[in-house]
Amino acid sequence: MDLRTWIAADLESLRNRLANGIFAAVPSERLVERADNGGIAGLYMVWHTARHHDLAVNGVLRSVPEVLEQWSERVGVREDSWRGLAEAEDLDLLPLLKPQAVVDYFLAVIDETRAWLANGDLRVLDTVPDSLAVLEQIGTPRDRFDWLYGMWEAKPASFYLSWEAVGHGYNHLGELTAFRNRLGLSPF
Repeated sequence: MDLRTWIAADLESLRNRLANGIFAAVPSERLVERADNGGIAGLYMVWHTARHHDLAVNGVLRSVPEVLEQWSERVGVREDSWRGLAEAEDLDLLPLLKPQAVVDYFLAVIDETRAWLANGDLRVLDTVPDSLAVLEQIGTPRDRFDWLYGMWEAKPASFYLSWEAVGHGYNHLGELTAFRNRLGLSPF
């Protein structure tokens, strides 16, 4: 199996698990809840994971416009697109987000990456993109996101696909699965 097929299969599996295991089981309006009256709202987990994937793969790795440009009105975020990059929930952002649109945006981000993997030039994976310039371009505050600037600085392009798109996606899929189950919505 070649790299393109392997990564595409991982993303297809991630998308399937999100769409059928999470989003089909948890009504989008319930994503704003906090399971057991604590933790982070599922909607923020979805937004956070989608923002990392979109910015990392499209903004940094591919140097193309983010999928968010087509979705900003629908999701409710017209500026400060860096909001959501933090692991800690942005409590002021949550009421602005439109749950079903955020779900659809996340799936569109994965679909865009899958489409690029099918036909794109993967030689970019052998480069070291200027991730710091991309973070600065969207106005990501250095004082609040020094950890992200440090984590992304001088990383090989493959990092943005292997970690931000795949690994980070599966990490938060696990969190969303626990969220779904704690809401009492497990289909099993």
